[in-house]
Amino acid sequence: MKQLTLEKAIDITWFSVALSFCWPLPSNSSRTRIAFYKILQISSSISACLMLLAVIYSLYLHSDNILVVCKCSLISLGISQQVIQTIICMINHDSLQYVVEEMLHCVKEAPQYEREIYYKFIAKCSTFFGSSMVCMYLCFSTFMLGPAFLPISFPFETEYPFRVNYTPMYVIIYMHEAFVGYRCSAHGCLNIFGALLLWFTAARLECLATEMKQTTNVSMLIVCIKKQLYLRRYAKEVMRNFRFIVLYVVGMSTFALTLCGIIFLTDTPLILRIQLLSTCISLLIEIYIYTWPADYVKDMSIHVSRSAYDTIWYKQTLHMQKNLMNVLVYQEPITLSISCVIPELSLHYFCSYLSNVFSIFTALRAVVEND
Repeated sequence: MKQLTLEKAIDITWFSVALSFCWPLPSNSSRTRIAFYKILQISSSISACLMLLAVIYSLYLHSDNILVVCKCSLISLGISQQVIQTIICMINHDSLQYVVEEMLHCVKEAPQYEREIYYKFIAKCSTFFGSSMVCMYLCFSTFMLGPAFLPISFPFETEYPFRVNYTPMYVIIYMHEAFVGYRCSAHGCLNIFGALLLWFTAARLECLATEMKQTTNVSMLIVCIKKQLYLRRYAKEVMRNFRFIVLYVVGMSTFALTLCGIIFLTDTPLILRIQLLSTCISLLIEIYIYTWPADYVKDMSIHVSRSAYDTIWYKQTLHMQKNLMNVLVYQEPITLSISCVIPELSLHYFCSYLSNVFSIFTALRAVVEND
């Protein structure tokens, strides 16, 4: 089987998020291309807002139906995710452009030993992230099948204050909802874009750890320390770009999973249960997509400093040994955190989050059974 290269992995990731219009343009793009790209971002956000109005109108008309209210709330969260993430990426465009171009440059200039490390990381997570991309798009595809099995006219629970039961208008609205829906999937894959940058950062740190083990004098150590400081700044820049996206994903997922739990406990059709199950899985995957690489970046940032101990330090001069000791002492892990909300995004945090989700489901079931 042909080995998946990092260049190909980057291309696949770009293709999966293309509809989100959040992948930054190259720095040498013309003014016309930049203007057209911004128009696409703004018009797609306006398109999402128009559909959001239709969902809110449906919620208003059926405010006495708890099932419709929950479904409309779930759809509203997905649509608002598009708008919020697009705005964040527009604000951080220059920074995202820098981290992406730095990644592309490093991949292009990488020596063979670094490529071997990249291949190891790709083999580690390609299956999961490939499956996640498929899951994101399949999740909306289940909504596309909704009108065939449920008494609804469109993929989403929408209502319009005008006549839509003639073919041209029906086709336009259906295509509009399909476009917005697949953009929801693309924005779900935007998390994979963030994970790609985090995995690349972790791979660079491992490359540096390998280089650190081969240091034999102060000059080589100074070069490694400079690279380490540069990579720490790069990692913090990546995390700064996605910090508020992570915050929104965690908050949205918590609320959406609670709504899914409420709907699951009611008497609902099978196709709706399948839709909700795929939504729950997609939401949990979105959080795990960030926690896995973020946890690995933290471990590798510690490993870089500790790799100094793996050198033949006992054969070095006393001055060199003191410098290596300073490297070991002054180490601080790189973590993705949000003050007062997420102390540290890691696998331990994800396990705690998953435990809390199941606790909420259990509490909801107890409340419903008591009623």
